[in-house]
Amino acid sequence: MVGSVLGSFLVNGGGRVRSQRIQLVVAAVIGLVGVLMLWAGPVQGVGRAETDTVHYTQRAYQFAGYDDATATAKAVQFVCDDETDYTDLPRDACERNTHGVLGFPHQYQAIFQARPGFPALMSLFIRAFGDQGISLSVLFLQIVTGVLLVLAARALGLPGLWPLAAEAAYFLLPSGVVSTRVLSEAASAPGLVALLYAVVLIVQDRRRRLAAGVAVAAFAWLFAVRAADAVLAAGFLLLVAAGAYAVRKSRKPWAGRLAAISGASLAVMVAISALLAWPTVNQGVTDIMTDHFTQPVTDDMYIRFLHAEFRFWRAFLPLISGGAYLVVLAGLGLWGVVRWMRGWAAATFLAVAAVGAASLALHPGDWTRMLAPMWIVVAVGLPMLLAPMGAQLRLRPVPGLVSQRAGEQAPIDESDIDESAPERVPATAADQ
Repeated sequence: MVGSVLGSFLVNGGGRVRSQRIQLVVAAVIGLVGVLMLWAGPVQGVGRAETDTVHYTQRAYQFAGYDDATATAKAVQFVCDDETDYTDLPRDACERNTHGVLGFPHQYQAIFQARPGFPALMSLFIRAFGDQGISLSVLFLQIVTGVLLVLAARALGLPGLWPLAAEAAYFLLPSGVVSTRVLSEAASAPGLVALLYAVVLIVQDRRRRLAAGVAVAAFAWLFAVRAADAVLAAGFLLLVAAGAYAVRKSRKPWAGRLAAISGASLAVMVAISALLAWPTVNQGVTDIMTDHFTQPVTDDMYIRFLHAEFRFWRAFLPLISGGAYLVVLAGLGLWGVVRWMRGWAAATFLAVAAVGAASLALHPGDWTRMLAPMWIVVAVGLPMLLAPMGAQLRLRPVPGLVSQRAGEQAPIDESDIDESAPERVPATAADQ
């Protein structure tokens, strides 16, 4: 009963925000409020800055025109102002630790040198707004992320207010906490969501030029802010597209186009990385196993890395049992994606979610940060799971992608139809 009433409100009440323009304005407001609420009431001991923040802020100040000494002083000040506000760490200890991090070997600094996009964006805000530009840049990125989430949800056919529910879920899940910190996850979030939006358009075979342009722009931005996420996303999407092209009974154009865009983007990114001598997976593992290149490299480094992986997962599994609700939400969100999109179309979203799992496998440790891509997909998937249950216009199960906007249906892949699934028919007056 409650679900029916809620669904009726979300579908019929959504008539007040049917206009995409109005809904995007509301999405921007939700993004603003979501970020400010997370900043106003952060988890105890977790502020907007972490140890890695100093690398991004230092380079942002350098890009903004400050000399190295001033940029370093301002970066350390920002981090320690935040940490003394939200943690019990004394300021002198914070400054000592932060300066120590900046003194790590050049191999470690190269990891952050290979992520110029986020500092470059922050530098524009610093030039315009001074020191407050750092926080304003994160706020801007999350508002853009929220707007893109609503666009992706609308493209998927979520009716009424459900696209706004997807944005709200993004800020309520761990993705909200992680993406409102001054870290690379804040910058990669809009790129990942833009990629999801492009994938929807590609699978639906709609607005081909826009879809290709958004996909390429998303890969380019991700490559500039977090190259590992860009390469993993392109690789996983290429695998899905290749599978969809090779296995499905009737080959659809979207598989070839997605493979072409993902494959070309992957090749370009790998070539640029090699040309610029950016850090590789091997250097990432070395960073972990040598305590940021402060310990000597040993011949058994990869064996010790596998042992560290085993110890992490053995400790991680009992840890997440304490937050079982997160496991349930993740499962429900991913199931929502599979249920709404189906078949190889759903696999494209799961490929983006897999970027988080791969990141965690390569960097065992801070799972809340590494799994951020997965939580973005979960945020979209939760409304997918709930929306059809309460919709007054009950359409039959969605093969591939079906838009529930009145009179509009995306191309249907006959090979994805589950013949055993019961059909849903439009509700009659007697059903109401």
